[in-house]
Amino acid sequence: MRRESYLSQPSAVEVYPVFAGTDVIMRKNIELVDKEDIQDGKKNKYKVWECEEVQFHYQGKVTQEEIESDFDYWYAKAEEVPDPSSVEDLSLEDARKAKYQEIASACEQTIYAGVDVSTSSGVEHFSLTEKDQLNLFGKKMQLLAGEEKLEYHEDGHPCKYFSAEDMQNIVNKAMFYVSYYTTYCNALNMWIKSVTKPGDLDQIQWGTKVPEEFQNEVLKDYMKTIASGGIA
Repeated sequence: MRRESYLSQPSAVEVYPVFAGTDVIMRKNIELVDKEDIQDGKKNKYKVWECEEVQFHYQGKVTQEEIESDFDYWYAKAEEVPDPSSVEDLSLEDARKAKYQEIASACEQTIYAGVDVSTSSGVEHFSLTEKDQLNLFGKKMQLLAGEEKLEYHEDGHPCKYFSAEDMQNIVNKAMFYVSYYTTYCNALNMWIKSVTKPGDLDQIQWGTKVPEEFQNEVLKDYMKTIASGGIA
Protein backbone atom coordinates (compact mmCIF):
# COMPACT_ATOMS: atom_id res chain seq x y z
CA MET A 1 0.00 0.00 0.00
CA ARG A 2 1.20 3.51 -0.74
CA ARG A 3 -0.15 7.03 -0.38
CA GLU A 4 -0.93 8.70 -3.70
CA SER A 5 -2.10 12.16 -4.79
CA TYR A 6 -4.23 13.17 -7.79
CA LEU A 7 -5.37 16.48 -9.19
CA SER A 8 -8.78 15.02 -10.09
CA GLN A 9 -10.84 12.54 -8.11
CA PRO A 10 -9.65 8.99 -8.89
CA SER A 11 -11.93 5.95 -9.05
CA ALA A 12 -11.82 3.29 -6.34
CA VAL A 13 -11.17 0.49 -8.80
CA GLU A 14 -9.48 0.38 -12.19
CA VAL A 15 -9.21 -2.85 -14.16
CA TYR A 16 -7.14 -3.36 -17.31
CA PRO A 17 -7.36 -6.72 -19.11
CA VAL A 18 -4.00 -7.66 -20.58
CA PHE A 19 -2.67 -10.66 -22.48
CA ALA A 20 -1.51 -12.59 -19.40
CA GLY A 21 -4.24 -11.63 -16.93
CA THR A 22 -5.58 -8.41 -15.45
CA ASP A 23 -3.85 -5.32 -14.08
CA VAL A 24 -5.73 -3.86 -11.14
CA ILE A 25 -5.50 -0.60 -9.21
CA MET A 26 -7.49 -0.21 -5.98
CA ARG A 27 -7.87 2.89 -3.84
CA LYS A 28 -9.52 3.60 -0.51
CA ASN A 29 -9.89 6.55 1.88
CA ILE A 30 -10.11 8.88 -1.08
CA GLU A 31 -10.35 12.44 0.23
CA LEU A 32 -9.88 16.00 -0.93
CA VAL A 33 -7.19 17.70 1.16
CA ASP A 34 -5.77 21.23 1.37
CA LYS A 35 -2.13 21.71 0.39
CA GLU A 36 0.22 24.63 0.13
CA ASP A 37 3.67 25.31 -1.22
CA ILE A 38 5.92 28.31 -1.63
CA GLN A 39 6.84 29.68 -5.04
CA ASP A 40 8.76 32.93 -5.52
CA GLY A 41 8.33 33.62 -1.82
CA LYS A 42 4.55 33.33 -1.99
CA LYS A 43 2.34 30.73 -0.41
CA ASN A 44 0.14 28.92 -2.88
CA LYS A 45 -2.85 27.02 -1.57
CA TYR A 46 -4.47 24.28 -3.59
CA LYS A 47 -6.44 21.03 -3.21
CA VAL A 48 -5.52 17.52 -4.21
CA TRP A 49 -7.14 14.12 -3.92
CA GLU A 50 -5.20 11.72 -1.70
CA CYS A 51 -5.78 8.03 -1.13
CA GLU A 52 -4.25 4.74 -0.09
CA GLU A 53 -3.50 2.66 -3.18
CA VAL A 54 -2.48 -0.85 -4.14
CA GLN A 55 -1.61 -2.11 -7.60
CA PHE A 56 -1.20 -5.71 -8.68
CA HIS A 57 -1.24 -8.03 -11.64
CA TYR A 58 -3.85 -10.75 -11.33
CA GLN A 59 -3.04 -13.95 -13.22
CA GLY A 60 -6.57 -14.55 -14.41
CA LYS A 61 -9.70 -12.75 -15.49
CA VAL A 62 -11.52 -10.50 -13.06
CA THR A 63 -13.99 -7.70 -13.72
CA GLN A 64 -14.37 -4.34 -12.07
CA GLU A 65 -17.82 -5.41 -10.86
CA GLU A 66 -16.43 -8.51 -9.14
CA ILE A 67 -13.86 -6.47 -7.25
CA GLU A 68 -16.28 -3.69 -6.33
CA SER A 69 -18.80 -6.18 -4.95
CA ASP A 70 -16.18 -7.56 -2.54
CA PHE A 71 -13.79 -4.61 -2.24
CA ASP A 72 -12.41 -5.27 1.26
CA TYR A 73 -11.56 -8.89 0.39
CA TRP A 74 -9.58 -7.99 -2.73
CA TYR A 75 -7.83 -5.03 -1.09
CA ALA A 76 -6.78 -7.08 1.93
CA LYS A 77 -5.47 -9.91 -0.24
CA ALA A 78 -3.56 -7.44 -2.43
CA GLU A 79 -1.83 -6.05 0.67
CA GLU A 80 -0.85 -9.55 1.82
CA VAL A 81 0.85 -10.82 -1.34
CA PRO A 82 4.66 -10.67 -1.36
CA ASP A 83 4.85 -10.11 -5.12
CA PRO A 84 2.19 -7.74 -6.56
CA SER A 85 3.35 -8.61 -10.07
CA SER A 86 2.05 -12.15 -9.66
CA VAL A 87 -1.27 -12.51 -7.80
CA GLU A 88 -3.45 -15.57 -8.30
CA ASP A 89 -6.16 -17.80 -6.84
CA LEU A 90 -8.36 -14.97 -5.54
CA SER A 91 -11.47 -15.50 -7.66
CA LEU A 92 -14.63 -16.93 -6.09
CA GLU A 93 -14.02 -20.40 -7.49
CA ASP A 94 -10.35 -20.34 -6.49
CA ALA A 95 -11.25 -19.23 -2.97
CA ARG A 96 -14.06 -21.78 -2.78
CA LYS A 97 -11.73 -24.60 -3.81
CA ALA A 98 -9.18 -23.52 -1.20
CA LYS A 99 -11.88 -23.42 1.48
CA TYR A 100 -13.08 -26.92 0.57
CA GLN A 101 -9.51 -28.17 0.97
CA GLU A 102 -9.05 -26.31 4.26
CA ILE A 103 -12.23 -27.81 5.75
CA ALA A 104 -11.45 -31.32 4.46
CA SER A 105 -7.99 -31.16 6.02
CA ALA A 106 -9.38 -29.94 9.35
CA CYS A 107 -11.98 -32.71 9.32
CA GLU A 108 -9.36 -35.38 8.66
CA GLN A 109 -7.06 -34.05 11.39
CA THR A 110 -9.91 -33.90 13.90
CA ILE A 111 -11.03 -37.45 13.20
CA TYR A 112 -7.52 -38.88 13.09
CA ALA A 113 -6.69 -37.21 16.43
CA GLY A 114 -9.21 -39.57 17.98
CA VAL A 115 -11.56 -39.65 20.92
CA ASP A 116 -11.60 -40.20 24.68
CA VAL A 117 -13.71 -43.12 25.87
CA SER A 118 -14.74 -44.04 29.40
CA THR A 119 -13.90 -47.71 30.10
CA SER A 120 -13.95 -49.85 33.22
CA SER A 121 -10.27 -49.01 33.76
CA GLY A 122 -10.72 -45.24 33.28
CA VAL A 123 -10.79 -42.75 30.43
CA GLU A 124 -8.65 -43.92 27.52
CA HIS A 125 -7.78 -42.26 24.22
CA PHE A 126 -8.07 -43.93 20.82
CA SER A 127 -6.80 -42.53 17.52
CA LEU A 128 -9.08 -42.88 14.52
CA THR A 129 -6.92 -42.99 11.43
CA GLU A 130 -8.31 -45.00 8.53
CA LYS A 131 -6.34 -48.02 9.77
CA ASP A 132 -7.76 -47.57 13.27
CA GLN A 133 -11.28 -47.34 11.88
CA LEU A 134 -10.78 -50.58 9.98
CA ASN A 135 -9.47 -52.26 13.12
CA LEU A 136 -12.51 -51.13 15.10
CA PHE A 137 -14.82 -52.36 12.36
CA GLY A 138 -13.15 -55.72 12.81
CA LYS A 139 -13.88 -55.50 16.56
CA LYS A 140 -17.50 -54.84 15.76
CA MET A 141 -17.61 -58.05 13.76
CA GLN A 142 -16.05 -59.92 16.70
CA LEU A 143 -18.69 -58.47 19.01
CA LEU A 144 -21.45 -59.59 16.67
CA ALA A 145 -19.87 -63.06 16.70
CA GLY A 146 -20.22 -63.15 20.48
CA GLU A 147 -16.62 -62.61 21.64
CA GLU A 148 -16.45 -61.96 25.41
CA LYS A 149 -13.02 -60.30 25.53
CA LEU A 150 -11.26 -58.52 22.71
CA GLU A 151 -7.68 -57.40 22.28
CA TYR A 152 -6.99 -53.74 21.50
CA HIS A 153 -4.82 -50.88 22.77
CA GLU A 154 -5.10 -47.34 23.97
CA ASP A 155 -2.79 -44.84 22.22
CA GLY A 156 0.80 -45.30 23.37
CA HIS A 157 0.04 -48.36 25.47
CA PRO A 158 0.53 -52.10 24.93
CA CYS A 159 -2.27 -54.27 23.63
CA LYS A 160 -4.62 -55.66 26.27
CA TYR A 161 -7.97 -57.34 26.58
CA PHE A 162 -11.17 -55.33 26.83
CA SER A 163 -14.48 -56.73 27.94
CA ALA A 164 -17.25 -56.96 25.38
CA GLU A 165 -19.01 -54.09 27.17
CA ASP A 166 -15.94 -51.86 27.08
CA MET A 167 -15.22 -52.68 23.45
CA GLN A 168 -18.82 -52.02 22.46
CA ASN A 169 -18.56 -48.62 24.15
CA ILE A 170 -15.28 -47.88 22.31
CA VAL A 171 -16.76 -48.90 18.96
CA ASN A 172 -19.97 -46.92 19.53
CA LYS A 173 -18.14 -43.76 20.60
CA ALA A 174 -15.64 -44.01 17.74
CA MET A 175 -18.31 -44.60 15.09
CA PHE A 176 -20.40 -41.73 16.40
CA TYR A 177 -17.35 -39.44 16.47
CA VAL A 178 -16.39 -40.23 12.88
CA SER A 179 -19.97 -39.99 11.61
CA TYR A 180 -20.68 -36.72 13.40
CA TYR A 181 -17.61 -34.91 12.08
CA THR A 182 -18.11 -36.31 8.59
CA THR A 183 -21.69 -35.00 8.63
CA TYR A 184 -20.56 -31.66 10.07
CA CYS A 185 -17.97 -31.38 7.29
CA ASN A 186 -20.65 -32.06 4.70
CA ALA A 187 -22.83 -29.28 6.12
CA LEU A 188 -19.92 -26.83 5.97
CA ASN A 189 -19.37 -27.81 2.34
CA MET A 190 -23.01 -26.98 1.56
CA TRP A 191 -22.47 -23.59 3.19
CA ILE A 192 -19.30 -23.06 1.13
CA LYS A 193 -21.20 -23.99 -2.03
CA SER A 194 -23.81 -21.30 -1.37
CA VAL A 195 -21.35 -18.40 -1.05
CA THR A 196 -21.46 -15.80 -3.83
CA LYS A 197 -18.55 -13.57 -2.76
CA PRO A 198 -15.06 -14.84 -1.84
CA GLY A 199 -14.86 -12.51 1.16
CA ASP A 200 -17.82 -14.30 2.74
CA LEU A 201 -15.81 -17.52 2.91
CA ASP A 202 -13.71 -16.13 5.76
CA GLN A 203 -16.58 -16.64 8.19
CA ILE A 204 -16.60 -20.38 7.47
CA GLN A 205 -14.09 -21.96 9.82
CA TRP A 206 -13.76 -25.46 11.27
CA GLY A 207 -15.63 -25.44 14.56
CA THR A 208 -18.03 -22.66 13.54
CA LYS A 209 -21.70 -23.33 14.18
CA VAL A 210 -23.46 -24.19 10.94
CA PRO A 211 -26.38 -21.85 10.13
CA GLU A 212 -29.80 -23.43 10.40
CA GLU A 213 -30.37 -23.42 6.65
CA PHE A 214 -27.37 -25.72 6.12
CA GLN A 215 -28.05 -28.08 9.02
CA ASN A 216 -29.29 -31.29 7.42
CA GLU A 217 -31.55 -33.69 9.29
CA VAL A 218 -28.70 -36.05 10.17
CA LEU A 219 -26.57 -33.26 11.67
CA LYS A 220 -29.51 -32.01 13.72
CA ASP A 221 -30.04 -35.49 15.18
CA TYR A 222 -26.34 -35.79 16.05
CA MET A 223 -26.40 -32.36 17.70
CA LYS A 224 -29.43 -33.35 19.79
CA THR A 225 -27.65 -36.55 20.89
CA ILE A 226 -24.56 -34.56 21.93
CA ALA A 227 -26.65 -31.92 23.74
CA SER A 228 -28.49 -34.64 25.68
CA GLY A 229 -25.25 -36.42 26.63
CA GLY A 230 -26.39 -39.50 24.76
CA ILE A 231 -22.82 -40.53 23.87
CA ALA A 232 -20.65 -40.70 26.99
